[in-house]
Amino acid sequence: MSALYVHVPFCHHICSYCDFCKVFYQEDWVERYLDALAFEIKDKKITGDYQTIYIGGGTPSSLSLRQLKKLLDLLQPFSQHSLEYSIEVNPESMNEEKLDLLKEYQVNRLSIGVQTFHNKLLKEIGRHHTSKEAIHFIELAQSMGFDDMNVDLIYGLPQQTLEDVYEDIEIINQLGIGHISIYSLILEDYTILKHHGYIPLNDEEDAYWYEHIHSYLKEKGFIHYEVSNYYKKKPSLHNLVYWHYQDYQGIGLSAHSLIHHHRLENTRNLTKYLNHCYLDNDYHLELNDEIFEKIMMGLRLREGLDIDEINDLYHIDLLEKYKDVINKYVQLHMLEIKDRYLRVTFKGMNYLNTILVDFLD
Repeated sequence: MSALYVHVPFCHHICSYCDFCKVFYQEDWVERYLDALAFEIKDKKITGDYQTIYIGGGTPSSLSLRQLKKLLDLLQPFSQHSLEYSIEVNPESMNEEKLDLLKEYQVNRLSIGVQTFHNKLLKEIGRHHTSKEAIHFIELAQSMGFDDMNVDLIYGLPQQTLEDVYEDIEIINQLGIGHISIYSLILEDYTILKHHGYIPLNDEEDAYWYEHIHSYLKEKGFIHYEVSNYYKKKPSLHNLVYWHYQDYQGIGLSAHSLIHHHRLENTRNLTKYLNHCYLDNDYHLELNDEIFEKIMMGLRLREGLDIDEINDLYHIDLLEKYKDVINKYVQLHMLEIKDRYLRVTFKGMNYLNTILVDFLD
């Protein structure tokens, strides 16, 4: 599966929990940024079709209609036969004209930053749409033929209850949304909520919420296929490229690429990027780096790691190389081996970072 990621860092507002690479929208910066994207595409000699394209951010929908068209024109040569062409959008920065434009350029998947349908919580985290606006946008997009949608939710927000999350899931279910990404609130340095002293759920509380949210989603017919992702209609083809540890191309500010045993990291400095100095680091991945990263990504999936595939790829015996770690967590009922797949149990999902540290050691 060939995949292209495109980063658009601009936002009209900065949410109180966000630590992604983003900058406030300024029209002249966007114009220069699109020119810099064109330079990167030409300089990297990017050609051919991609089976999946994902435009993320930031808030790609913060671009004006004309700017969005310019971006889609840049990407059109690579999307002629895309199976999945996604864009991240926020309800307040979308309208019918922009949806028409996306349809014209064969964008066929929307990832919608809702986070919650409770207005008091939306206000608390600095979101600028209401529940009513989010629902109206979803229904508008559906009426225009967008039937492949993801909704992002967050749990562990200030003053949020588990019942609030259940209500969010019920709204999504009633709207017929086929994919949910639900994340625990994690506050990095320099986020507004952390500055204000908000303390997220501790590990024990998080495990409790995660288990109950998972049970509720399962009850509603959602299939759990990755730590934080559930689907009814189809999984995200683009994100499966990352989780299966396949090569992908990334362009734009802070974008990463994985190409032929190299991890390429673009600069996070907007000034550098606008001046066409896009590449920050080029790491040649050693064999053990690749094996660990393959394990790290694969164990996020409910299907787990294909033992025969990883043995063939890296000429190792996975079960022998990591027998101490595997045996330890099998005995703790956090890992299991079934049908030649090594996978994390549901219990183990809550301890995945701890398990991965042992694989790294």
